[in-house]
Amino acid sequence: MVRQRMLTAHYREIFGEPGSQLDPPGSSSGAGGSGSSDQESVPETQHFFPPIPPPMAQPQPMAQPMAQPMAQPMAQPMAPPVPPPMAPPEIPAAVHPDLMVPPTVPFSQYTVEDILGMPGRAGLPIIDPDRPDGTLWFGVDNSLATDVTETIKGYFSMAHPNWKLTPIYIRKTWFKIYAQKYHWSIGVSERVRKAFYEKAQVRLSDTVCNWKGAWIVKGYTRGKPAELTTDVWDGLIRYWKDPNSIRIANICAAARNTVDEHGNGPMLHSTGQKPHAGVRLKMAKELGRLPTLPELYERTHKNKAGQFLDGKSEQIYNNVIARVEERQTQLTQQSGDGLPVTLSTTEVDKIYEEVVPKKKGRTLGIGSVNDVPRATSSYAQRQTEEVTQLRSELGATKSRVSGLEAFIDVIASTNPEWEALLRNMKQQNPIPGESSGTHNEEDVTRRSEEFYEAMNEP
Repeated sequence: MVRQRMLTAHYREIFGEPGSQLDPPGSSSGAGGSGSSDQESVPETQHFFPPIPPPMAQPQPMAQPMAQPMAQPMAQPMAPPVPPPMAPPEIPAAVHPDLMVPPTVPFSQYTVEDILGMPGRAGLPIIDPDRPDGTLWFGVDNSLATDVTETIKGYFSMAHPNWKLTPIYIRKTWFKIYAQKYHWSIGVSERVRKAFYEKAQVRLSDTVCNWKGAWIVKGYTRGKPAELTTDVWDGLIRYWKDPNSIRIANICAAARNTVDEHGNGPMLHSTGQKPHAGVRLKMAKELGRLPTLPELYERTHKNKAGQFLDGKSEQIYNNVIARVEERQTQLTQQSGDGLPVTLSTTEVDKIYEEVVPKKKGRTLGIGSVNDVPRATSSYAQRQTEEVTQLRSELGATKSRVSGLEAFIDVIASTNPEWEALLRNMKQQNPIPGESSGTHNEEDVTRRSEEFYEAMNEP
């Protein structure tokens, strides 16, 4: 009995014992047998522990089952599960890229297509890369580039000194703001976006460069642009003072001022920010014809006094003119009549592209003319093919009309009333190149015979 009473309260709570409080009803022991008498029967050498719930460790299974029925163990308190780390929210695939911008930026809830579809845009200037009459395009119309600069200045909310450091959402916002000023077809929207980004990259660099120059010359206060906040202005100055930025600026300046083997520095032009393609169109209105590329080059690389702005530009121009004159002299000598031969605009432009060096695939000296269709050899070939096709179609049409006219003449010759009616119609609506008089009987007979012979040919 003593060995049984040596069981601790911990053991009794888990497995139960006859006569204890955990013993099921109907046991042979009394219900109150687990009072103070239980504690008095415990030997002094055995420590008593109050009934405290056990720790997280699970109870060990017994080797042999007890004869008495066991009470169910008490539910153990469990620690709350550790939640998994929060994953970054995924952007739904259906979200339009134009909407992936902070909610505080202008037009954050609109796509470019939404803006283009808004009412009240009928009077806006139209941008079209195919340049039909009454439309504008980058590299041709300077107003587009000017508004790109104004758009950048109007929303310069943080210090991003170049295109690489400009956040993508700011680029998108600039394009949306630009869509408030111009209209274009949704079908060409991506082409307009690409051209806008290319122009914005250049205009951003020019704008920040001008701001830096104003800071160097005028100082902090007088040089600060009105459109910039103090925080943005301070951020740009920190960037300009950064040693790495100074090193990059010095490398770029040295590259721009490189002198060639002839001692010539960089090429200069006198058009400012006017696109060369726009200058060429203006010259076409003045001359009544499309100017050649050498004529455009001369206009854009000479000052008002008629002198070239740098030695390299003058050297390139002289090389082109010498090649043109050489070709014209050669053709004059080969001609039978000995009259001087003057090359066409297409031929002169082709010589220009052959003589003038290229940089990154673009012909030097003509600027944005590289980006718009012009009178190149391939363009002239397409024009010649189109003219030949039109002449062929016109000849076939004339043949069909002549055959129909002969048939009508035959029918009319059999009826005096029809013949008089046909004669009046021809007099009222003469055919260019045709005699307004009526055909005599002999001519009608001849054409009738030709018509019937053609009808009866196998």
